[in-house]
Amino acid sequence: MQERIFEGSLKAVNAPDLLTFINLIKKTGTLTLSHGDRTQRVFWERGEMIFAASSVPEESLGAFLVRHGKITPEQNMKSGLQVEPGKRQGRILVQMGILTPKELWWAVKNQVLDIIYSVFSVRDGWFTFEETEQSHEEKIKLSTSTTNIIMEGIRRLDEWPRIKEIIPHDRVTPRLAPHDKRDSNVRFLEAERAILDLVDGQRNVRDIIHHSNMDEFETLRLLMAFVMARYIHVPEGRVGEGHDDVEDVQDLDAVVESFNRVFAQIGAYLAIHMSPMAVSDLMEKAVETADSPVLEAVHFDGEGRLDPRALAANVAETRVEERTKVLGSGLNHLLSFMLFEASKHLAPEEKSALYKMVGELSDAAGPS
Repeated sequence: MQERIFEGSLKAVNAPDLLTFINLIKKTGTLTLSHGDRTQRVFWERGEMIFAASSVPEESLGAFLVRHGKITPEQNMKSGLQVEPGKRQGRILVQMGILTPKELWWAVKNQVLDIIYSVFSVRDGWFTFEETEQSHEEKIKLSTSTTNIIMEGIRRLDEWPRIKEIIPHDRVTPRLAPHDKRDSNVRFLEAERAILDLVDGQRNVRDIIHHSNMDEFETLRLLMAFVMARYIHVPEGRVGEGHDDVEDVQDLDAVVESFNRVFAQIGAYLAIHMSPMAVSDLMEKAVETADSPVLEAVHFDGEGRLDPRALAANVAETRVEERTKVLGSGLNHLLSFMLFEASKHLAPEEKSALYKMVGELSDAAGPS
């Protein structure tokens, strides 16, 4: 039995706050969001998101698999024609031998996450939440913490505009920069190297996404980072606006992105043990304690990341050849305070993973 317990306008309540509220009240049921001719449903079990569905054809499982190069458009059409009540497309693709059960599991979970992440950008429409006694019956359910999903959704919402500035559409073909223009001291993580290896001057961005083992957003985010680090060039793309007068903006952005990756991970680990407000307070306390001119008027956003524009402004009057070193030194100082505060709250395995990431950051930075 379903009971509608609240509803409202998405103009009055934004999606991240709505998802956070349902997580806090620990309800089981279905959240329905309607905007235009689009309807999306997020299914909950005791305050945790477990599944999602969408009426948008582009958000279907078949479309997701085609985008990621797992099936062809022809296979999508052929399997889609066999869908009937009680027989879903994913199961049909496995029966046809096109997907393995493991590949289907991966696809469904990531398709569901993509639907949820798309909800974060909705600014108009209506929502309703209907409470039920039993959770939605699905064989493949999300096991990711709702808090982590919300933090990731906010991060993506913040980063999408910048990605679109640098990579305007998925039909552009990125090219490697000449060897003499690249920093030979940079050491890439295995996943980063895998994406860089796909940049061959022949594949366009859509092809790279197809061949990537990461999801679309993470692949684009890494390509953006490579552009800012001057490892690749994207025709028609722009580095961005607002602080282009800083001659070495790409180098500064690359430094900030490296540290932001660690800061965001610290925030994600802390969110497992602390409330969002407590995490925010801890991170802001670290900024205040670090007390560096580099960090003047700089604050962490909801995802635990620092604004590269504000940081670039704080070193703009420093000599060009010293800016990245000064910026890196200030952020490293902050990181030391962050690690000290965070270590009081993290489990041993989380500390180990975090310090490993910090070590990789130091290796990638090379000699100072």
